[in-house]
Amino acid sequence: MWASLVQANELLFRPGGHDHPSTVIYSPDTAAFDDDPDRLRGIARALYALKGTGQEDAELAAFSRTLASEMEYEMRMRVPQSLAGDAEVYCTDIIVSRRHLPDGVLRSPLFPLIIHPEKTAMTMMLPSRYWPNELIETERPPA
Repeated sequence: MWASLVQANELLFRPGGHDHPSTVIYSPDTAAFDDDPDRLRGIARALYALKGTGQEDAELAAFSRTLASEMEYEMRMRVPQSLAGDAEVYCTDIIVSRRHLPDGVLRSPLFPLIIHPEKTAMTMMLPSRYWPNELIETERPPA
C-alpha cells in the first residue's frame, strides 16, 4: 500500500550512513488511494500544516503537538475525519532504512509501505528491490 511522508529527518534527503525517523500516513483502505496516491499526499500536507499551530479541535491539537515535538513517537494514530474524509487513514512513525531506498536517499514523498493491522501497529517501508521499475526511476535523480 502507499504511504505519504508527513515529515522526516532532513538527513534522509542527502547521502549518509545512518537511518532516521519519519512520520508517514497510510490507509488500509487501498481502494481509496491505490489509483490516486496524490490524494494521500494532500492529507499529509494538511497534517504537516498543523505542526505547532494552536487548534481548538482536540484531535487536530494532538497532531499539532506530536508533529511539533519531533521527540514523541506515535504508532497508528487515526487521522481525523475532517482531514481524511470517509477513508480510514493512520499516521505513524517509522525508521527509514537507507538500504530500502533507491540510492540510499529519500527523494519522493510517496512510497510503498508494509502493514499487518491485525497483528501489529508496526509498519515498514517496502524495500526498493520490490518496487515497480517506474517508481524506482522516479526516485533516481536525473543524469
